[in-house]
Amino acid sequence: MRILKLFKKHVLALFAAIVLIVISCNADLALPTYMSDIVDVGVQQGGIASPVPDTIRTESLDDLELFMSDKDAKAVEAVFSKADNNGIRTYKGTEEERADGGKIADIVSLPETVVLSFNQGIDANSMDDMMGSSSENNNNAAQAMPTPEQMAAMTPEQLAEMQQKAAAAQNMQKQIDTDGGKITMKSLRLGVEGGLIDQGKLVEGANDMADKMGSMSGSIVTQRAVSYVQNEYKAQGIDPADVQNAYLGRMATTMFGLCLISLIATILTGAVASRTACSIARDLRRETFNKVMHFSPAEVGKFSQASLITRCTNDIQQIQMASTLFIRMCLMAPVMGIVAVMRVLANHTGLEWTIAVAIIAVSAVVGVLMGLTMPKFKKMQSFVDRVNLTARELLDGLMPIRSFNREEHELERFDKASLDLMTTQLYTNRAMSFMMPLMMLVMNCITVLIVWFGAQGVSDGVMQVGNMMAFISYTMQIVMAFMILTMVSVILPRAEVAAERVEEVITCPTSINDPASPKLPAASAPHGELTFRDVSFQYPDARADVISGVNFTTHAGQMLGIIGSTGSGKSTLVQLIPRLYDVTGGSISLDGIDVRDMTLSELRRRIGYIPQQGRLFSGTVESNLKFAGDMVSDENMHEAARIAQAEDFIAEREGGYDSPISQGGSNVSGGQRQRLAIARALAKKPEVLVFDDSFSALDYKTDARLREELAKNVTDAALVVVAQRIATIMHADQIIVLDDGHVVGTGTHEELLHSCPAYLEIAQSQLSAEELGLTQEEIAAVMEGGEH
Repeated sequence: MRILKLFKKHVLALFAAIVLIVISCNADLALPTYMSDIVDVGVQQGGIASPVPDTIRTESLDDLELFMSDKDAKAVEAVFSKADNNGIRTYKGTEEERADGGKIADIVSLPETVVLSFNQGIDANSMDDMMGSSSENNNNAAQAMPTPEQMAAMTPEQLAEMQQKAAAAQNMQKQIDTDGGKITMKSLRLGVEGGLIDQGKLVEGANDMADKMGSMSGSIVTQRAVSYVQNEYKAQGIDPADVQNAYLGRMATTMFGLCLISLIATILTGAVASRTACSIARDLRRETFNKVMHFSPAEVGKFSQASLITRCTNDIQQIQMASTLFIRMCLMAPVMGIVAVMRVLANHTGLEWTIAVAIIAVSAVVGVLMGLTMPKFKKMQSFVDRVNLTARELLDGLMPIRSFNREEHELERFDKASLDLMTTQLYTNRAMSFMMPLMMLVMNCITVLIVWFGAQGVSDGVMQVGNMMAFISYTMQIVMAFMILTMVSVILPRAEVAAERVEEVITCPTSINDPASPKLPAASAPHGELTFRDVSFQYPDARADVISGVNFTTHAGQMLGIIGSTGSGKSTLVQLIPRLYDVTGGSISLDGIDVRDMTLSELRRRIGYIPQQGRLFSGTVESNLKFAGDMVSDENMHEAARIAQAEDFIAEREGGYDSPISQGGSNVSGGQRQRLAIARALAKKPEVLVFDDSFSALDYKTDARLREELAKNVTDAALVVVAQRIATIMHADQIIVLDDGHVVGTGTHEELLHSCPAYLEIAQSQLSAEELGLTQEEIAAVMEGGEH
């Protein structure tokens, strides 16, 4: 994509944005996990996150160790401190060991479940199931009751042991009777201490109980272990509400911190995205405008002014918007999707297939909508061009439109261009308006699907409610990531078209370029000498020359007049001098050097070109007259204004040389605008002054005074004057008459009157025979091709 190429100079900004996005997404996507913990732990488990209590009584820990192997008991003893004065032992192990699935948590969970059952009291039958079969217990009981003969054969130590067991049995039975016929930890502890119950059997029985629970064991054991910890805290005098509130407070603080981190990262990402996009747009505008400034009229005509304006403004604006969205959304969406998928897969809920269904549904919606709208996006920018072109024509031609009463017709033409753009925009907007409802339908259907199958998991005990809620959140984040990409996909195609149009301008080859090895006139070369040698010119894509075989030479202090009928090639001829176009045949040299061998800046520094429509720039009179740069002094400016007959009306304006000039010089008259344009060219002190019919808006009196001042004061520059009026050039040192691109006459005014029918015809249309000093016979002889 062309958009991606624009980020080559902004790799560091992209890297910073990616880092910030990763931080933001991880902070955002951690929130569902904490929400799940709040539901599962904070609400359902009373804020007890681990089966390993923070503190435990010594006798309670001893009870738990009855159902542990020696190895496990040693591991547990190692992570608890010694008992304090109140007999309380504190957990000193790591958080990883006590977390769900940790080493210590796995060791204590099952013993806590069994101890909780004994604390609540269990039937003797349950005890038999846990200790082994009834027959085995009966055999053990029979072995515990020896015959009188056996007793007589016993040693005193054996008799004492037997008596101890009998006493322990009596104490155990009394405790059972006290507990309502239930076996509790008190009676069980008496049995173990009296040697009636083997601890190894207790460990085996606990494991057998876990095996019988099967797949339900994990959920049941965790819940029972948490209940044991709650009872243990109560026994220590700790209020369960305080435990729950403390846990919820920690979760709230953590979640608030994550939200703050996400907020800061998002703000910084937006700042990086905006700055980068603005920099890209600034650089593109500069590069595009710089390229346009080097365009010749041929390249400008190729694109049209309206299209170039659109490309430098609207198209680059589209690129800037797309660049911002690319950083803020295009980069964020895949990161968010990947992180969400990783968190979902880490939970192993068994509902991962719903994500695949959601992605397939979203992709189908996006594919269909993009297939319908993409062709329209490509047409949209061309319609914007046409609207701009039509509007520009209407504004530029407002006066003739009104004078010919064509307002309605032009409005209809503008409405048609606007209607085409509106129709295309409506089509794309209507098509894309289906996206959000369809996406919401997909999201809601996926939510129902997750709740349906998740509820079954909660019912079966293999999933908790909080896990299901977190899974829904993660799934919605994944779908949102695709939605974000889809929303951006509405902008990117249009921006891609805009980037292509801007790239066309930037990569467009220019026909007028600086030479590879530029040359400068020698110090001894004639100053202001302009020479045309067999010059021909043909417009690009034209079939015939518009200028052919032009030869002349003019020098500093001389005036060369060029005249001819409309369309004879006068303006085209003088536009070849500053290389607005390049000759297609022959050569033009200035001071003995071919103009194509000079750099454009050097050539145009030596030439002052005044077009017929002298365009001024917004600013002041002074800023316009000093348009050539710092090389123009105040003295040169005042002298140029005096020669151009502009000094009087400048003095009459409020502010004088500091008086404002509006865009295009619309706040001055046509004649004043031409005189300011002439003064602007005179102020730079060029070697060649080219007047392209620049006296057309001047009255005869001002025209005559201006030519008189030029003749007296501009003696170090060659004057090339294109004119429609004979009076403007009749005093020129040399006059060239053009007809259909060919030179049909060369000489002074007097010589051409007697030798050039084309010149005489123009002169007759403007002056009488008496003013020309010719008789009718002389005129007839010249028109017939003779010379008198």
